[in-house]
Amino acid sequence: MTETKRTTVTLSKIYMDLIDELIGVFGNTEATIINNIVKHFFNNSNNFPLLEELRSRKKRKPNESIIEQKINNILRGVKTVQMDHFLEYLEIDRQYFFDKLDEWKKKFNFELDYDKIIKY
Repeated sequence: MTETKRTTVTLSKIYMDLIDELIGVFGNTEATIINNIVKHFFNNSNNFPLLEELRSRKKRKPNESIIEQKINNILRGVKTVQMDHFLEYLEIDRQYFFDKLDEWKKKFNFELDYDKIIKY
């Protein structure tokens, strides 16, 4: 059985009227229809860019001093690091990385070569 979680949803009369029109077509109850609409939204690949944008808004701004300490740690004793591993270790997204890239390249003496961080 699928794990579920309950919630209460309050919708305006206009939306509830639309949901009522779908009874028997998209589900048998109001709750089923709302559930199906939510599932359809999250499973539709056309919505993935929007969902990613919304997730990125929620992400907190990384603590720069902690990230810089982690950069020192990961670059210590290595010549190259895969960019995906680098981002995962720093717990940052690609956009933040590319925003800071010029600053970090100078400060930590590395270059980006395709998908690798190369220390010099």
